[in-house]
Amino acid sequence: MNKRDRMTVENFVSTCMDLETLYACFQDFSKEEIAEIYNNYKENQVNVNKDSTGVSINCS
Repeated sequence: MNKRDRMTVENFVSTCMDLETLYACFQDFSKEEIAEIYNNYKENQVNVNKDSTGVSINCS
């Protein structure tokens, strides 16, 4: 899977699409590759949320 394909799958993951739906949408790619992208994205989201303070500042 090339970088562009990976980015496309990641974009679908970012829309909260579940893993089974991703498998159905991207049948040309292996389930292992799709699962890897899915799990990496979800891990990164958890890490981003851990680093966030939950404070929003409007500077306008």
